[in-house]
Amino acid sequence: MDMRNWNVDKSQMEKQQQELKNKMTFTYVGHGPKATGFLSKEFKRKPGLYARCTTCGYYMPLDAKGEEVCICGNLHRTEHDFKTELPANEIEIFKGQQKG
Repeated sequence: MDMRNWNVDKSQMEKQQQELKNKMTFTYVGHGPKATGFLSKEFKRKPGLYARCTTCGYYMPLDAKGEEVCICGNLHRTEHDFKTELPANEIEIFKGQQKG
């Protein structure tokens, strides 16, 4: 049994994700760190960029403050870094824009 997110309200997270998808338009940029900056070996935390977990479909802003973990626990962002349990090149990067 996976205990990483044992105390997380997944239904609340799914609701928040649906609200995010309703108010934002996501445009695919690429896979892995290179999609966040030319020849990047690490994920650059640029405004407007979102990492999407290829396991649970969670969109996580790379530049937001505070901690965040995706529904399945594969993506984890802290105040200072972004980590993934998946191979870095499996992470999809999207540009998010508010719907007009």
